[in-house]
Amino acid sequence: MILASKQHTANDVRRWRVDYSQWLENPDTLVSAVVTSSSATATVDDSSVLGKEVIFFISGGVQGERVNVSIVATDTSQNVRNDTIAFTIVAP
Repeated sequence: MILASKQHTANDVRRWRVDYSQWLENPDTLVSAVVTSSSATATVDDSSVLGKEVIFFISGGVQGERVNVSIVATDTSQNVRNDTIAFTIVAP
């Protein structure tokens, strides 16, 4: 599922958050998330799970490039959700 289309500035490092509270059944929380980039130049440097949120950092990128960041999130009931955020790399 495409969650959103966003812009990322070339060569920046930026933190992004995805809130899964609307998807999760109460009292479930996230137990893991795998976050990957479709690009060799705009990379996911770090990702973590904090309660009902996935937090990740993207760095780099080349102006004009389109990058898909995929998130595979698993909750405490072992439900799995696959999401994508489409990024367009823009000039600094």
